[in-house]
Amino acid sequence: MTALRIGMGVDFHPLKTGREFWIGGILIPHHQGADGHSDADVLLHTICDAMLGAAGLGDIGTHFPDTDMAYKNIDSKILLSKTLQLITAKRYHLVNIDATLCLQAPKIKPYVPQMQQAIAQLLHIT
Repeated sequence: MTALRIGMGVDFHPLKTGREFWIGGILIPHHQGADGHSDADVLLHTICDAMLGAAGLGDIGTHFPDTDMAYKNIDSKILLSKTLQLITAKRYHLVNIDATLCLQAPKIKPYVPQMQQAIAQLLHIT
């Protein structure tokens, strides 16, 4: 019998004028974006943390520290793909993701199908 492992991730980034607003691997039009060392995609970072935590591999900061210039302005889709490689190397596989976003603005409901498609494609899940 295969052991089921569940991870939980959380991430916060302040909003800043002059930044692009990436969530769930897609660019959403907005007058502000999340500030961070990478593209600051809070949803993908949260998913990375959940995956790493479930596999007992620490957190996103352990593997992709904000002190490493290699990750400066990196696309978080790359971080998610690298996270998948880390858990796959430990012989884990992903079954499902459930995530909650808490924002006042912008409204993201119109973008949810695009986010789901982008994440499913990156993680090879349906």
